[in-house]
Amino acid sequence: AAAIPVVLVENSGRCNKNESDEKILPSGTAWIPNLVQTITDVVLSGSKGILVDQKLIEGPNPNNRGKVLIPFILAFQYFFVVKRIQKWIKYDIANESSPSWA
Repeated sequence: AAAIPVVLVENSGRCNKNESDEKILPSGTAWIPNLVQTITDVVLSGSKGILVDQKLIEGPNPNNRGKVLIPFILAFQYFFVVKRIQKWIKYDIANESSPSWA
C-alpha cells in the first residue's frame, strides 16, 4: 500500500503569492491548483478507495461516557453538599439573636 502524502500549508492572507495571485508553497508551486490536479489524478487513475471506519470519523458517543456515575454524583451532592448547607442554615437560624434591620 502506498503512503498517503501529507502537506501542511499556510492559507492566511499574509502568505506568499505568485504573479497570478495564487497562494504558493515555499517551492513556488501554486498549491490549490496542484491539490486539485492531484485529486483529479487519483480519482481518474481508478485505484481503490480508502476504507475508513465510520466510528473513527464520528468518535465515541459522548452520551455514554460517565453515564453510570450520575446517580452516585447526585447522591454525593445531596448527602455531602445539600445536607451540609441545610445544617448550616438551621444553625444560623437557631443562633440568630435579632435581625440587624429590626
